[in-house]
This record gives sequence, C-alpha cells and structure tokens, in this order.
Amino acid sequence: MAQDTAPVISGSFADLCAASSEQPSKLWKISSRLDPASWRSRIVCDLSSPSRPILHITVHPGDAPDQSVGDAPTERVEIQIRKQIIKFDRPIWYHFAFRLEAPWQGIGNRTVIHQVKQNIPTEETKPLGICQSANPLFKIEAIPSATGADFVAKVRGTTDCNAGRSKIICGPWHLNVGDWNDVNMMLKPSLQEGESALQVYLNGRSCDIAYTGRLGYLDHGVRDENGHPFIDTQPRFGIYRDTLPDVVQSIDFADIQFWSADPSGDPTWSKQTASSK
Repeated sequence: MAQDTAPVISGSFADLCAASSEQPSKLWKISSRLDPASWRSRIVCDLSSPSRPILHITVHPGDAPDQSVGDAPTERVEIQIRKQIIKFDRPIWYHFAFRLEAPWQGIGNRTVIHQVKQNIPTEETKPLGICQSANPLFKIEAIPSATGADFVAKVRGTTDCNAGRSKIICGPWHLNVGDWNDVNMMLKPSLQEGESALQVYLNGRSCDIAYTGRLGYLDHGVRDENGHPFIDTQPRFGIYRDTLPDVVQSIDFADIQFWSADPSGDPTWSKQTASSK
C-alpha cells in the first residue's frame, strides 16, 4: 500500500546559497579542494521561483584539481549532503532533477554528475598502501556526445580493493541538453553478495537491471569508530570530470529529496518529467 506520509529529508539549498568559509552550510559540504573564493561563482542559487529553487553549478578547468595514483587528473565542483542518509543494508529512496547547460562539451570524457562512495583510507592507498584509490559504489554520468549527452549509471562492489570493475546498469541513454530530467532511485547497498537492492529510473524509464550484487569494499573500505564499514561519501551532486582544458560546463539541480520509507504516495517521487520553466 502506498504510504502518503513517508518521512522526507529535503535537500534544501537555503543555507548553501549564503555559504562562506567562515559560515559553511549546515546541510551541504562543498568540494574540499575548491578555493572558497570561487564558491559564489561556481555555486549559484536561483530563487526566483520559491516553489522550485534551482542550484546552478559550474566547473572551470583547474577547479579542485586532483590526481590519485594510477588515475587520470580530475577537476570538480560538487556538493555533498552532510547527513548520513545512505547506510549499508538499509533502503533509501531519493529523487532529483537535473538540466545540462549548452554547450555540454568533451566528447568521450568521463563526466560524473552524481555519486555515492565508500572510500579507502589514504594510508591504505598507493603509494603508502596496497590499494588503488576507491571508485564510487554508485554513480551517474552525463557523458558528452555528438548529439548532446548520454546518461549512464554504474555500480561497483568487491571483496578486494584491487579487484572488480564498474558495471553499467543503465544506458547509454540519450539526454537533450537544456531539457529537465527526473531521476528516481531506491538504493540499499550491502557488502554481502546478493543482498544489495538498486533500482534507477530516468524520466520514468526503468533501468534494465535491478542490481542485487555487492556494493562497496569488503576489505579496505573505511570503518567507523566501532570498526563497522560505513559510507563516508554521501550523495554528491555536481560535476566531477577528467580534466578538460579550456572547457567550462554547467548543470542545474532541483527537487532533491530523500525518503526512509516507500514514497509512492509522494507527488515528487511519482512525477515523470519536470517542468522546464
């Protein structure tokens, strides 16, 4: 039976709009390597419609640069929810809308717009340790293409930090640059094979695979103070990409919401296509 009053955690942009290094957002983290002097130009709030605040995120070449051992150099502008919403072996439902701004350049370049991750502690990654840097247990990419972009959803889970590879569960599905898109997800990550649950919908279209395999790192993933594995990188929204010299990209987000119970009765979850106002 649909639940009309499923508990909602709203991804409000209210305090993010006025965030500064002296007064950071209480709900969101901003990419740690991004210069705080750039926050106001990279993360812009459109509050012209009170019923639908829009967050405009832009990445420039060299923003929050990083190069882990064995990986391509990257740049990013992302926000990450501070609350521990996603936990191992517990289901969570969430929704967000996004719109890619033209021109969406960089054909063939890895371009992540959403990710959830269980990291590997720095001292356990190369060159200090034996592991490669961690990959997201779930991510969504909007990969630039000749006709716009391709929506791709990927998962990764393994018993060994140097084993396994990402698996595509959605796409590539065409995205029209400039159009709003709705993404609905039910995610229950588990380190036990066969115990995960993941369903992804793009504009009402279900992914071909309802994934049930392992998600996360069983061996070297981060642990809490009691030694239990936990997901330290909660949902991130923005742009994380391999470096693109001379290319600026922008994306809009709206309607970010999370539910701890089946939200079938909630119109934000049920709607198929967002307005492009």
